[in-house]
Amino acid sequence: MARQFITGDAELERTLSKLSDKGADRVARSALGAGVAVMRSAIKKAAPVGATGTLKKNIGSRLQKAKRGRPVVAKAGVNVGKKKKTAASLEGRGKRAPHAHLVALGTKPRARFRRVGGLFNIPFPTPAQGNTGTMPKNEFVRLAVVQSRNRMLSKMKQRAAKKLKEEVAKATGGKSYASAKGRG
Repeated sequence: MARQFITGDAELERTLSKLSDKGADRVARSALGAGVAVMRSAIKKAAPVGATGTLKKNIGSRLQKAKRGRPVVAKAGVNVGKKKKTAASLEGRGKRAPHAHLVALGTKPRARFRRVGGLFNIPFPTPAQGNTGTMPKNEFVRLAVVQSRNRMLSKMKQRAAKKLKEEVAKATGGKSYASAKGRG
């Protein structure tokens, strides 16, 4: 999962403060939604493809509304915004990748010191038998975020400008932003 903290310029913040809280939230949500979509597609493009291809399918995004004074939150990454198992996934159409976080984050060396079950059923394994190995960290999420940052910011600015124009027109009763300020 990648986290980006984005602040607007002073003029945009003044304009948003003149709008109603709901209008400003709609502008922010729309801009964040556009940005997180760009980030999700970049991460999906950079994801490694295994034998089943389910890792790529498990990259998603989520956009939460602002609640109780908290800001709007947008996330994109591995196993983000994905739902639990459904009947469709049990039939094989929506396969999940429960190992996706292990590929993205890696693991430390791990070992079982108690019993090794299964086919061999060893009650007190030796260190070599109890070793479950490690998984090296794959940097595909971080690299995709760094590479898509400029595209994401430009898309967010475009969407914010478009949505801001709509919200100002709604607030001023259909007048344009320039005529509402007395310039047109």
